[in-house]
Parts: sequence; structure tokens; C-alpha cells
Amino acid sequence: MNKELPIALAHVFERKSHPYHMWDGINQIPAGLEDILATAPVDAIQASSLAMQSRLPIHLLGCGTSYFAAYSIALVIQHIAGLPAYPWEAFEFLAYPPVALGGSTVVGISHTGSTPPVVRAIEMARSQGACTVGYTDGVPSALTRLSEWVVPSTLGAEPALPKTRSYTSALLRGYLQATALAQARGQDVGHWEAALHKSPGLARQVIAGCEPQVKELANRWVDCRRVVVSGGGPQFATAQEGMLKLTEAARFDATCWEIEEAVHGTWASTRENDLIIVLAMEGQSYDSALRLAGGMKTIGSAVWIITNRDWAGPEVDALTILPGDQPELFIPLYAIIPLYQLAYFLALSKGLSPDNMSMDDPRFLDARMQMRYTLS
Repeated sequence: MNKELPIALAHVFERKSHPYHMWDGINQIPAGLEDILATAPVDAIQASSLAMQSRLPIHLLGCGTSYFAAYSIALVIQHIAGLPAYPWEAFEFLAYPPVALGGSTVVGISHTGSTPPVVRAIEMARSQGACTVGYTDGVPSALTRLSEWVVPSTLGAEPALPKTRSYTSALLRGYLQATALAQARGQDVGHWEAALHKSPGLARQVIAGCEPQVKELANRWVDCRRVVVSGGGPQFATAQEGMLKLTEAARFDATCWEIEEAVHGTWASTRENDLIIVLAMEGQSYDSALRLAGGMKTIGSAVWIITNRDWAGPEVDALTILPGDQPELFIPLYAIIPLYQLAYFLALSKGLSPDNMSMDDPRFLDARMQMRYTLS
């Protein structure tokens, strides 16, 4: 198998024990945020925002982790800048594009800058006269060549296949874009900017504060049947990204429930040996989180609450409290961290490498080579 292994994937087998590359990625999140707050990305955000403000609506697109970032960013642009913004899975946007692209903005999000549906969607949109913006850590790349505006980074690609710091870096790009768009419309954005400039320090606090607890929780729940992550509003993106990392890194049967859909029907598949993670943040979805947690405890499932306020719900199996002085819209920058740590420590508890998504099995390597390709 090693003779046939593509050079681009060789690094996912480099490490045989803790710390794996994924661990480095998690702990590099604060540095990634600092990188986006540096001069070059901020200048690019300011310049592109001046072009974007009259090219509406704003379409944000990506695949996987980048798509989840697009979901969160669209919500923030709508609520902070007051502009229409919509998230798209990049393939769906490319295959079934919205009408009148020429007068709009299209933001393509790709960690490597080589994701084919993202690159081709940007190419299509630009050919129709749209304002195009690329968020990428791949500099240079196909995305940087085809985008009119590029918001770059300097840390480059993450070696682990499950990406971590690139997600929070993409979120911060979008949140800064939202504040810049609001400022271009004459709004006072000082309090939003001040909150975002705290993000590297708060991320360090969450990483250090959550690690001991999450390591213990992973050992406790390594044999659970299924993991469910549920959240609403800004935390629906967090729930989707957490679900993906539990699948990629720890190979769990993991799923994501939007918080209100969860209490309407998906809960019926729950069993006693399931783990239900509820993102119960201050905001509109908090009451639904209370109801979901109560129902899951009645069934007998294990419930882990991640919140940024005093928990007023039923007694649960684990409680993690995040810093509470951040706006609800920006909490995804921090709420994802304990989920990344859980995925990592579950992989260790199962004797797995979190870096390679089972590609030490030739069948999985062959499957990936059949399904995935990139653009240079």
C-alpha cells in the first residue's frame, strides 16, 4: 500500500502515537486566529467588503467543514451587517445555481484552495460578472487564481485529514467580513471588533480548560453506541462540524440534530447507550436545549451539556461551561473546541490514529482515491 500512496497523503501516516497531527491542529487554533487578525487578511477583508456591499445577495459556499463555516458566516452577515447572505453546499450551487448571479457576491471557502466544486463555482460566478471572494489557506492555489479578492493566511495546509484550525480561521474571516460590511454601511462596529480581537486568548483558555475534563469523558464514553450533536442558530454549524470530526477522527456513528427538529422526531431513534451532546448557548435555542436534555435523560441516554451560562436544566452526565462574555453569534469559535478534543481522545481510546480516516486499510485508501480529487 505504501508504494501506491500519493505523496500528498504520506503525512497522515507519519505519527504513530500521541501527539498526532490533529492534536497540533487543535492547539494551533489560537495561532490561526492571530494569523487572520494580521494586517494582510484584514486589509483584504476591508477592500473586498467595499466591493461586496452593492453586489447582493452574498452567497457563501464550501464542502464539508467549509460548508459548515459558510452556514455560520451567513447568519452573522445577516444579523450584524443586515445584508442578505445564504450558505450553499458548493456542488449544489454549481449544479443548480441561483438566478442573476451577475449582480451578486460569491464567497468560496476551501482550506486547500483546490476543492473542485468550490473552484468551479467561483469560475462560473466570475464569468457571469459576480464579485468573487476566496477564503483559503492554500496560497497560491486554483482558488486564489480565480477569485477577484482573496483573504489569505500564512499557516498553510493542516497535515491531518480531519481539519480543525482551518475551520475557526474561516469563521473569523467571515465574522470580520460581517463587521467590515456593517462599517461600510455606517454602523458602529467597535464592540464587535473588540470581541473578535479577544478570540485568540479565549481560544487558548478553552483549550487548556477543557482538556482534562474531555479526556476523562472520552474514556467514559468510548463504548457508546452512537454520538448525537445538537444545536440551533449559530450552534447548528458547530453541531454539524462536531459530528463530522467524530466520524472522521474517531470513526463513530455520529449524527447531527438541529435543536428543534430533534424534539420533533429524530429523538425517537435514541437508546440508553447513546451519547447526546447538546449545545445550550445563551440565545433563542436555549429553551429547546432544555427540553431536549430533559427528554434524553428520561430515556436514559448520556447527556453532555456545553453552555456559556448557568445551566438551568435537568441533572446531566457532564457539564462544560464556556466563557460567557462573547456575543452569541461568535460562540462557534469556541464551542467547537471541546468537540474536537472529544473526537481526538475517543480515537486514542479506541487505539486509532485520528489523522488518516482509516486509510491504513487499503480498501479505504482505494475508496478515497476513487471519490476525491483536487484541482491544482
